[in-house]
Amino acid sequence: MPISSHLDRLLPRPLRPFLAAGLLLLTFLTLPPAPKDIGTDGDVSWGAVLSYAHQHCLQFGPEIIYTYGPLGFLIQGYFSEHAADLRMFADVAVCFTAAAGLCLVGWRLRIGWRLLLLGSFIFAAANLEGRGDLVLDVALFCWILLCFCESGRRLRLYVSIFIALAAFSALAKSSFLFVGLVGLALLGADLSIRRQHRLGTGMLVGYAGLILAGWAAAGQQVANLPGFVAKALAVVRAYNEALGWEGLSAIRQSGLLLALLSLVIVAVLTLTAFQAEDQKRRWRRVLLFLWASCLTFSVWKHSFLREDFRHPAFFLGFAPVLLIGLTIVPSGAVVARRWTKGVILVCCVFSLVVLQWLYLASPAHSLRTPFRAALLNLQALARPASYQARMRAATDVCRREAQLPEIRRIVGNATVDCFGFKQVYPLFNHLNYLPRPVFQSFVACNDQLMSLNEGFYLSKAAPQFVLFSLDPVDRKFPPLEDARVLRTLLFNYEPATIEKDFLLLKSKASDSPKLTLLQAGTVKPGELMDLRPFGDRDLWMEIKVEPTWTGRARQLLYRAPTVRLAAYRGAGTPLLLRRRAPPAMLAAGFLASPLLSSTADVLSLYKGTNITRPGAYSVELTPGTDGYWQRHIRFRIFSI
Repeated sequence: MPISSHLDRLLPRPLRPFLAAGLLLLTFLTLPPAPKDIGTDGDVSWGAVLSYAHQHCLQFGPEIIYTYGPLGFLIQGYFSEHAADLRMFADVAVCFTAAAGLCLVGWRLRIGWRLLLLGSFIFAAANLEGRGDLVLDVALFCWILLCFCESGRRLRLYVSIFIALAAFSALAKSSFLFVGLVGLALLGADLSIRRQHRLGTGMLVGYAGLILAGWAAAGQQVANLPGFVAKALAVVRAYNEALGWEGLSAIRQSGLLLALLSLVIVAVLTLTAFQAEDQKRRWRRVLLFLWASCLTFSVWKHSFLREDFRHPAFFLGFAPVLLIGLTIVPSGAVVARRWTKGVILVCCVFSLVVLQWLYLASPAHSLRTPFRAALLNLQALARPASYQARMRAATDVCRREAQLPEIRRIVGNATVDCFGFKQVYPLFNHLNYLPRPVFQSFVACNDQLMSLNEGFYLSKAAPQFVLFSLDPVDRKFPPLEDARVLRTLLFNYEPATIEKDFLLLKSKASDSPKLTLLQAGTVKPGELMDLRPFGDRDLWMEIKVEPTWTGRARQLLYRAPTVRLAAYRGAGTPLLLRRRAPPAMLAAGFLASPLLSSTADVLSLYKGTNITRPGAYSVELTPGTDGYWQRHIRFRIFSI
């Protein structure tokens, strides 16, 4: 009997992709590491807050507003003692689902392309930190692609897996909510074209039911779901407006080139898809093209909005899976497909070379990483108690470093919030943490989100104490982050003590600051807005830097150019401070005088000593970006 027959008896062909998936997931399993540098890594803090929110059933929408949802604690990137077993189960389930989808796609390819598909993903995912987004992107892509290609019982199974994955992703992270809805709508239209009306209807009902069930299981009130969706959209818009970051030109140019080539290949593969006997192929091609191009743009935009040390690598890892995966769709255009595969091979090599060159250590180290990761993950799964004990020990080290005994003595059982991005400190000190809705200051980066936080501080729910640290991210102009809460704190709170990097503020009133308009006008970029006529008054400024039509298009398709705000002692006098200033934050307003650039400046203001009052401000555009902004900048100056 041939060897292949013995193999078929021992391991039937339909089961082989799933066995491969079980082995594959070991190389990229998203088990979280222990927190490391809690003083500089804001991701530790938001991960800790998501766990805290789940423990205390805080309501997403009215009480918590963030880029993650009520199941975000199951995919956040740092170990938390809360629900450690549930988190490990979720990691295995999500990673196996992604690996199974990838292997089912791979098993439709010839052996060479199959190995390139699986090898590219393993190489990228195993070497990247915070790979959870990449894993979910690949999982959603593979399962929708299989739904477009399959029929019969398998189609019903694949649709069921897709809606479960989409519902989980939507409740875990806001961006996946919108990606999932687009995929759901286009797949539903495809099912309708194929006369699978009952399956399409069942898919929509099942998705809605899973969303509601997951929402309730996470301890959320159903009435808050519409508000969560609306505010998730507001956070996504604010992120796009204010949290972009320009990186090296090599990163930007590589990303743009790969994105353009990917979109061309997507168009060729999707618009020539399906066989001639498929009478509805034209409409199906359009739907497939819309879905694949939307997903490509979404992953690319998320990756290159922040051209930092991590995000662009996600698209570099996703592109090979996207391009190779789309070749499984049947097509009658044999010649076009043959030439396209040559370009796909070039793109895959280019993507992996750029990934290695810009983001990873030596090639030898990168190639060994999947094997080391597989061994460590296998040990963790075999002995979960040992893995969790190691993580708890590492967390305890960070907890000891975060202790604030004097602040803890003063605060006692009173409520406390944290201004800045270091929310892990009140949690590690077991304080009675009461977060404002947009709990990290740098995320409150437009008028809508700042107003929500200000309303919280002007309500009866305002905390009695605040751990305060003026430490902006991305080298932004310090008074811009959560500017209205900063104004309210200066108005209604007073210093109680200072410990380590934190100024402890204590509530003394709950009054709303009154603003009186002193001047309104327009200037051009680089021109000074003179504050000297207002002497030693406390001043609030609102500056509107409006984009042109090309500027709006650039912001939608890529990101807005960098804008900076400069403070001077007066006209023609030395520069005091120049930092990044996203227009959405300038429009929401900021404390212009006195100038606060650090926590020490805030303490000096409370004491009434060493106060710096700028004589003028100017808005400065990045050279070469003038065409993206209107020439007239409007400003208003208020006394507080």
